[in-house]
Amino acid sequence: MRITRIFEDIQGHESQSGLSQDTFVELLARHKALLLRSDEDQDPWSVDDFAQTIEGLQLARYEYVGGAAPRRLIPVKASVEVFTANEAPPDQLIPFHHELAQVADPPQYIFFFCDLPSDTGGETALIDSTLVYRFVADNYPEFMEKLKAHGARYKRTLPAEDDKESPIGRSFYNAYQVDNKIDLERKLDKIAGLEYEWQPEGSLTVITEPIPAVRMIEQQHDHAIYQWTFHNSVIAAFLGWQDSRNDRMNAVCFGNNDPMDPKVLDEIAKFMDNNKVSYQWKRGDVFALNNRLVMHSRNAFTGPRRVFAAMFGDALPSNQVKRDGVGQIVKDFSALTVSDPTTFGMWRLTDPEETVYQAIRAGYRRFDSACDYGNEEATGRGIARAIAEGIVTREELYITTKLWNTYHDPVHVPMALNKSLKDLGLDYVDEFLIHFPISMEFVPFEDKYPPEWSNLDGEMVLVKNDINATWKAMEGLVYNSKTKHIGISNFNCQHIRQVISVARIRPTSLQIECHPHLSQAKLIRFAREAGIRVSSFSCLGGASYISLDMATANDLLFENAIILEICRIHKKTAAQVMLRWAIQRNTIPINKSSSGARMRENRKVFDFYLTKEEMKAIDSLNKNHRYNDPGHFCEDGMGTFCPIYE
Repeated sequence: MRITRIFEDIQGHESQSGLSQDTFVELLARHKALLLRSDEDQDPWSVDDFAQTIEGLQLARYEYVGGAAPRRLIPVKASVEVFTANEAPPDQLIPFHHELAQVADPPQYIFFFCDLPSDTGGETALIDSTLVYRFVADNYPEFMEKLKAHGARYKRTLPAEDDKESPIGRSFYNAYQVDNKIDLERKLDKIAGLEYEWQPEGSLTVITEPIPAVRMIEQQHDHAIYQWTFHNSVIAAFLGWQDSRNDRMNAVCFGNNDPMDPKVLDEIAKFMDNNKVSYQWKRGDVFALNNRLVMHSRNAFTGPRRVFAAMFGDALPSNQVKRDGVGQIVKDFSALTVSDPTTFGMWRLTDPEETVYQAIRAGYRRFDSACDYGNEEATGRGIARAIAEGIVTREELYITTKLWNTYHDPVHVPMALNKSLKDLGLDYVDEFLIHFPISMEFVPFEDKYPPEWSNLDGEMVLVKNDINATWKAMEGLVYNSKTKHIGISNFNCQHIRQVISVARIRPTSLQIECHPHLSQAKLIRFAREAGIRVSSFSCLGGASYISLDMATANDLLFENAIILEICRIHKKTAAQVMLRWAIQRNTIPINKSSSGARMRENRKVFDFYLTKEEMKAIDSLNKNHRYNDPGHFCEDGMGTFCPIYE
């Protein structure tokens, strides 16, 4: 079998990819849902074929506890649990939901296998959860804020025996995987905030603890997601939790017990129905769903229908050995994951103190500074002001600064950081980067600071220096707790090889110029395979360089027809689209603005997702054009020929 169709953002395209664990987790992170189908000249899979294949993916077992739908286990040869899909009567619609979103830890992956398609109907319908999030956030912001703040509570009355006439007829014994009431009560009593009550006829009413109903999905297996999702079973409960024991109008409320407006829930349900993609099963088909990113439902049907299901947690650790660009085994990839990739840059700001203060108010927590920017004292005052007012704590900020070219001598490295710390008013920075792989003549702090690109005579003077010795001095700053992490900036692949060949403390990050005119795909891959995350400056292209005569109006990506068309589709600005492109390429984009409204706008990049076609369209704009190139501006401005990228 091969993957013959992938629902990417629930839009189809063809792929010949295999189904190893690495391939599987990457595809499900990137495309959210996969459809696997036999070739025309092959027999359809059997349920044992299905079970053996998913067993080979090495996914963590998921204990099916707390579910509403009645199910039966299906005997298979593989060591995985396969059971019937929801056995609700065929005339009933099963509304959209993330599987088991009404429990604290829902499964990561869901599989469905068609053993026998129905005569009519019975389609599995899908919808991107981020689309639903954005609809609710745009149209019902108060509802969304309350859902974020309090989550949701679900109320359901469960029978003592499975009720196959009900879509939520799973018995309390089956739902909680116990065989007696004493063990059941012990299990329920361990769940903080959960309430339950025995009913006179022997059924059990359970009101869950407040469950998060909106989730930010950050990274999955080193692949950038960074999307808000409407991750809950609110609509499923409101529409479908109705039987002889349950009233759907009382099935769900906010986590603080306030009722949810049924009119809002109806509108959300209508949006889902109007934007769903329904798929008609064929015998042997398999759906694999990323349960964190996509919701599914079942349409009503006629005739017999056998669809089986399996659910799992995350992928188990792979035994695959991963090596960096010099053959060393890399075990630590923790640097590739950050909670929020949006970063505010401090280069060329007219009022740094006020700007950084307003950026913190707008929600930015990552800031990129450098002594060469000449504004670290003002930057420090803005940070101190925000901390003093209780807007943020120092621990919530991630501050990066950089070692300038004139301070590469190991003696000068700690002096340079101490100067930046004094100016910033900080005891430590979170990250200290070597700004350029260029070593220049030392200029004393008291004579000229920042020294920029020339000495006291106005000349740019290159000097011999062992960059590995510079790196060892950088490592000393970590040992002395002056910085938590160290990294590199404007380095190419060979520069990185040189550093990681001797590093006792490996670089945490690489900062590079990167935008649609300079995509740098190979460099990004090289760094990330070495466990080094990549942040991108000038991520909006040449706009900042026009006033420096390093770009022209023809370089403006804000007016590019391809980007403007994508803006129209997603109802986003050109800046938001380019920032989203950067994030989906596994980079951390650095941007800036003096406008508070624009700052907030540039952070609204987690409620949409660019399709593969859109990503490819933006990729096609690459022309390997670099705006910030010492190989040009050093000779033009200082008379010194200093190429570093060739």
